[in-house]
Parts: sequence; structure tokens; C-alpha cells
Amino acid sequence: MQNIEACKDSLGGLDSDNGFNPVTGAQTGGCPTNRSKKPGVISQGVELEATMSPIKQVTFTAGYTYADTHFRKNLIGSSTTGEPLDRALFLLPGSQLSNAPKNVVTTSFAWTPDLGSNGMSGLIYVDSRLSSDYNTGSDLAPEKKQDGFAVVNARVGLRGKDQAWALEFWAQNVFNKNYIQVAFNTPFQGAGSSANVAAYGGTGNALYSAFLAEPRTYGLTLRSRF
Repeated sequence: MQNIEACKDSLGGLDSDNGFNPVTGAQTGGCPTNRSKKPGVISQGVELEATMSPIKQVTFTAGYTYADTHFRKNLIGSSTTGEPLDRALFLLPGSQLSNAPKNVVTTSFAWTPDLGSNGMSGLIYVDSRLSSDYNTGSDLAPEKKQDGFAVVNARVGLRGKDQAWALEFWAQNVFNKNYIQVAFNTPFQGAGSSANVAAYGGTGNALYSAFLAEPRTYGLTLRSRF
């Protein structure tokens, strides 16, 4: 287990694919402890939000987030000992963190029209989340990459006077989009990704498993105030 930090001095690429001595088998790329007090991650970005209500009972919202959340270069495995970064993590230096898309766009539309003169109202609501691609693995192996995708949710319903009751039909992931939440190396099923082969040679025959996000779900909700 390592707590990723960064060395204040250049490691000359020894924290990445050059950080292993093929003759002695030793891991290279250590850092003197008095030079290893630099954070290993940089996170910066911008967020924009907007809300528009062109007519009564209609609301649009939109949001955009750009988040550059990446590992520094010259990484080490510990600021206490200055130990080299584990060889399995050679893809981390300078790369975007796992499960951290750079671009996310969110939108929503809500319409709550009056129905007659008895205080009842309707509800039509749709929201979406569009995410750019990202890697789902802690080692950033290319096989664990998730391409960009969008998820849409919706809700249609009726509401009584003063919202004393509500009946709503809802659906999550309306278009049944399949996407990976976390990918991981399948235990005892080969070793080495295509990145390992490119850096060190040999054969990459690892198999990968994944936890997928929830498929399309739907249901009916009845609410009441007492």
C-alpha cells in the first residue's frame, strides 16, 4: 500500500516506465526524505451553472464542469521513506486520476402545468448527465478505460392541491446505457496489460472484470402528506 506523493527533484522518468532495473530487479526512482513533501495530485478547473424560466411553471437548468485532476510527475510511494513508486503504477505520473472525467455536462427540464381549477398540477421532468471518457482503474491500465457516455432520467406525474399527494412514474437510465463503474484485474487469470507489454515487453494476457452501473430501472411512487 502506498500513499502517493511527489519528489521536489526530477526523477528523470524513473517513476514511470524507466523505474525498473531489469538486471537486478530493483525498483528505482526513490527520493531523499527531505525532498519528498510535495503533493502528488493537482486538481483545478471551472464550473458554470445556469437556470432559465422563460414562462411560469417551466424551468431549464444547465451546468458544465471542467476538472483537470491529474497526478504530478516525479511520483514516489511515500513522503516518509521516499520509497519508489510501485512498478504496477508506472502509468500514473502526469495522468488524469481514475474516475475523474475532464468534462461533465448536466441539463434538466421541468414543467409543472396546472390541471383544471381544483389545484391539481402535472409534472414532466427530464435530466441528463454527459461525461467525457475516463479510466476506472487505480493503475490506469488502458483496458479499464470507459468511453464518454450520457445517462438520461425522467419522471411524469400528477400532484394534488398544495401537493398533498403525488403519483409519479419514473425511470432511471432511460436508454439503458451500459457503462463501467470500476474495472479490475480478474484474479489468477493472466497478467500484464497492453501498457506493460509496450513498456517492458513480454506477453500481456490479463483478463479483466468490471462492476457495471445500474441498467434501466423504473417504478411508480405514491406520496402523501399527513
